[in-house]
Amino acid sequence: MDELIRMEKIEILSEGFEIIKNMTLNFPRGMSTVIIGPSGCGKSTLLKAAAGILLPSRGSLFFEGKNFFKMSEEEIKEFRRKNGFVFQDSALWANRSLYQNLSLPLEFHYPDWSEEKRSSKIRILLDKTGLTSQSSLRPAQLSTGEGKIVSILRALVTDPSLLFLDEPTLSVDTANARIIYDMIRDLKNKGCTLITATHDPGLISWLADYLVALKTGELLAFGPFDEVTKSPNPEVRQILGSVLMEAASYDTDILGLLNQE
Repeated sequence: MDELIRMEKIEILSEGFEIIKNMTLNFPRGMSTVIIGPSGCGKSTLLKAAAGILLPSRGSLFFEGKNFFKMSEEEIKEFRRKNGFVFQDSALWANRSLYQNLSLPLEFHYPDWSEEKRSSKIRILLDKTGLTSQSSLRPAQLSTGEGKIVSILRALVTDPSLLFLDEPTLSVDTANARIIYDMIRDLKNKGCTLITATHDPGLISWLADYLVALKTGELLAFGPFDEVTKSPNPEVRQILGSVLMEAASYDTDILGLLNQE
């Protein structure tokens, strides 16, 4: 397995409470890793820690073999350019238009680009999702689903090879969820490394090459999808049962995996 990101003995504390407990985990390059577990188990926290957004209380984070905490400013900037993060609440700038939100990463990472070049890049992305006519709107004027789509486009505008997605289809209507599915499927087919935290059984069923199962900040299981779904650990099977049984309509093989003794 070609490791892209490795976390070693990561601990994250908040007000004295351990959100992530002594976790060692690696994420393979070019694969889709999905983080599952009950609400409040630390999925979003783990995702942010892997992206270097949330610094751990203890432990080390490596990207392509380099210790993230020892990188120079230029190396960290290059790391940020190579990856995109889609926040659960979209995290768009409220006082900026849709177009301006998409322009910000390009202005930061490619300050020498002309306005014409930035505009062309943004228009191509907007055209693919049917949002071109809404480019002057502010985030408050968008639906939840449209906001999520814009958040994904903002993460993709620098052509990252690594994408973190935090509940990308949460509270999204069916029509916009289908657009998001298509965007993610296209990235997967292109070999982009995807690390996703989600409750969405449909997304899990076709996206996951690898599964991470968490419970109250502890790593219960990590490995290829087929291996984790056959885990004899009752806690892992409880999580799989509650999440993936709902996906039977998407993938009938899942039901068989869960029912194996």
